[in-house]
Amino acid sequence: MWYEILPSAFIITAALGLPGWGLYHIHNLSLGNHYRRSLDDRWNRHLYQRDLRLTGNPYNVYGLEKIPDN
Repeated sequence: MWYEILPSAFIITAALGLPGWGLYHIHNLSLGNHYRRSLDDRWNRHLYQRDLRLTGNPYNVYGLEKIPDN
């Protein structure tokens, strides 16, 4: 019957979902946030360093109020 497919569907769903769910929590433990910024190319590394320099935390998004008026 149709319900015979349910065990294999649960196994496939778990195999595809658990790695993403696990990385979400591993990034929280290691980085302090749930998302990892990609630093693969030069432009993204530049933006990461800019955010770190201006706000002290590259993962929190701030507006113009955090940029000092020199």
